[in-house]
Amino acid sequence: MNCYLDSSALLRGLLRGGEVLEELARYSKVGSSELILIECARVVERYRLENLLSDEQLAEAREALRIAGEGLFLIEITAGVKRRAAESFPTVIGALDAIHLASAIQWRQAEPEADLVLFSHDRQLTTCARALGLALHPGSGAGDT
Repeated sequence: MNCYLDSSALLRGLLRGGEVLEELARYSKVGSSELILIECARVVERYRLENLLSDEQLAEAREALRIAGEGLFLIEITAGVKRRAAESFPTVIGALDAIHLASAIQWRQAEPEADLVLFSHDRQLTTCARALGLALHPGSGAGDT
């Protein structure tokens, strides 16, 4: 079984010390849009600028992001992903979340023999994912965003 990892789930692990990486170990392959590395790096930098992370926490978050990025199957933001992200979705969804969902859909189509679950703490994203028929990792959708 494959797992599509959204930025909100990875960030929760990076910044709140969740057990995200341990939870992901049970999947055959964990992937995400290459967008995940940009989104997570921007949030870590924002936390640094807002003095929400100590120097030690900043170093730990950056290192954890580097390690997580090395272990992810990254889905390129291709013309096809951009086209699908620009199309209609069954629920309200922002541009970056549309790119994540379009990437997950592309991955599911490319590997139809492997079941795919989406791991996210973003309520809008998980609502739309369910409406699209994507399975959710247990605990997904339990976020504030």
